[in-house]
Amino acid sequence: MSRRILLATFGTLGDLYPFVAIAKALAARGLEPLIAAPAMHRRTIEGEGIAYAPIRPDMPDICEALGTDLPGAYRIMLGNPHFILDEIYMRFLRETYEDVVGAARGCAGILTHSLLVGANLAAETLGLPAARVALAPLHLQSAVAPSATPSAPYYLTPCLAPVVGYNRLVRRIVRGSVALRMGRLRAFRRSLGLPPTREDLFLDFGRPNGADRIFGLWSPRFAPPQPDQPENLEVVGFPFFVPEDAERRALDPRVTAFLAAGAPPLVFTLGSFVPEVSGAFYDVSLRAARALGRRAILLAGSRDATRLAEREGRDVLVCAQAPHSLLFPHVGCVVHHGGIGTTAEALRAACPQVVVPFFGDQPDHGARVSRLGVGVRLSLARYDERRAVAALRAALERAPAAAALSPTLAQEPGVEAVADWAKAAMARRAAA
Repeated sequence: MSRRILLATFGTLGDLYPFVAIAKALAARGLEPLIAAPAMHRRTIEGEGIAYAPIRPDMPDICEALGTDLPGAYRIMLGNPHFILDEIYMRFLRETYEDVVGAARGCAGILTHSLLVGANLAAETLGLPAARVALAPLHLQSAVAPSATPSAPYYLTPCLAPVVGYNRLVRRIVRGSVALRMGRLRAFRRSLGLPPTREDLFLDFGRPNGADRIFGLWSPRFAPPQPDQPENLEVVGFPFFVPEDAERRALDPRVTAFLAAGAPPLVFTLGSFVPEVSGAFYDVSLRAARALGRRAILLAGSRDATRLAEREGRDVLVCAQAPHSLLFPHVGCVVHHGGIGTTAEALRAACPQVVVPFFGDQPDHGARVSRLGVGVRLSLARYDERRAVAALRAALERAPAAAALSPTLAQEPGVEAVADWAKAAMARRAAA
């Protein structure tokens, strides 16, 4: 019997690295992982010694469909809350489905990104043992403890039954609005001979979904399980990624020298996506750090790093990027966009945080960081020097809480629980 497991994902490095971590855990159990992802991630996947298969769309496909370049596509994305559903998952539904079905030939199981509807549909069609991987709490809404959802007027801390009832109404409205945008999916299901379903296959609100299991890859401390979540959801912990060459891969010598030259610096980063539309973030950040008399590292992406290089000094280092897992344990505070991967790495490193969300699930992550007492959230529209200074001061005062939370995250199973499920599912399939 085949021991190959297909993992299908799409998105930025924050969507890729969890699947790489799962793949490594699968390989450690004698299984054979194969990651299906856009071509832009091929080098990273194969560099970790993992088999790769392409799926569409890749970024050139998206840009061509929109008639714009990469920064233009990002600007459209930030301005349209339905962009990912309409212009990526629905527009390329057939292509994603066909690529995942092709990649799954000879596989004995499949793990899919919970939002990648084409892959989820392929998993349903194939009839293999299947699980979905949800990377952020926003993907699985709760009326009892809602996520901070842009444009959805939830009460985030309901304490009375009527308020929970109101949240359920909001949830139904949100679900209905998503369902209205799923016409192409319903038509495609019919073309495949699949039965009708009331599931939206994009955001799941507790209805049966055809997957054996849903894994929530975040800490229960970050977003505790709720009574109205799907019965087959298991929240297992963050999917921390350790690169294959972690022992040989060190920080850039410039970064290492800067860290050794003084007090732990502040770090400002927008991950792997948002630097394309950074606006004034790094300029404001630099002024705020100098107003506080603090050293700073700007992880500014290639474009902004070139622009800001002339503003370097003994107190400021500018570079395109650095591995968060290696850098964050040596810094005093992290100011970032609120991507789930960056948020998790800062939590693991015991760093207080200032979250400046741009879109999507990032406002929710900022709200959760604030509620945990390990950082603060500051809206992008209010991110100026005065407010950034105040937010940094408030976040730095929360360093003891961040230090207390960090050790608990290491005790959670994370991707090991996903790999255990896959191995058990393969054993049951072999026995049958």
